[in-house]
Amino acid sequence: MIDPTKDTVLITGAAGAIGTALRVGLRAGWSHLRLTDARPIKDPTPNEQAIVADVGDRAAIEKMMQGVSAVVHLTGVGADYSLEDLFRVNVRGVFDVFESARLAGVQRIVYASSNHAFGCYPIAERVSPELPPRPDSLYGAFKVYGESILRNYFDRHGIRSVSMRIGTYRTLPIDQRSLATWLSPGDVARMVDASLRHPDPGCLIVNGYSANTRIKIADTNWDFLGYKPKDNAEDHIEMLRSKGVDVDGPWEWPEHGGSHARVPERRPR
Repeated sequence: MIDPTKDTVLITGAAGAIGTALRVGLRAGWSHLRLTDARPIKDPTPNEQAIVADVGDRAAIEKMMQGVSAVVHLTGVGADYSLEDLFRVNVRGVFDVFESARLAGVQRIVYASSNHAFGCYPIAERVSPELPPRPDSLYGAFKVYGESILRNYFDRHGIRSVSMRIGTYRTLPIDQRSLATWLSPGDVARMVDASLRHPDPGCLIVNGYSANTRIKIADTNWDFLGYKPKDNAEDHIEMLRSKGVDVDGPWEWPEHGGSHARVPERRPR
């Protein structure tokens, strides 16, 4: 178990949207937070140590990993970036962070994976984390790669981990699909907190959603983790209606990954 009063937790991507929400949600309960991002990290509190570094700087990563008990790896680029950026950050960057953590003796890794790791499953199939991945894009496939590295690290080195297959992270739900996949700022902090505090998660995959009424997956692994989400996209249904979102008609996309499963492949170089 990671001790919130004594152990140091490193958060990568700490200047991003999820990283900022985590700082708000964790700083009161965790005494030693080490934050890193390629961008400046605003207004660190006394229990936050901020380090500006790029995920491609292996030496900097190895240095900041010293004395760390757990890593929350959020750094990543989205599906709209170039293939080169996806590979540099979401493949090589993931490996460098995970391997630096392993070499430094880190006990636990919490990883921002994605529901695009199983996005090609039909929406009518109530998917569980125990089913084989079916990524809907290169972005999703690279997320599966990170999950696979963590499985190897657990089997070979005993490093415990939680891979969060995050859905639609926003302050509020944004479309029909997010009525099922929304993850709120408060709930992402609750999920990471539970992932760090669990005495032995093994090598766990969980769905990173809030307690949405229209959730379309089967077994989220939340009970085992001890994650108790408090927010529900359904509470914002009238807001979506007022913006012209069709929240009452048939489901818009035939796969769990939404539009990702139908977009054209990138042009080869």
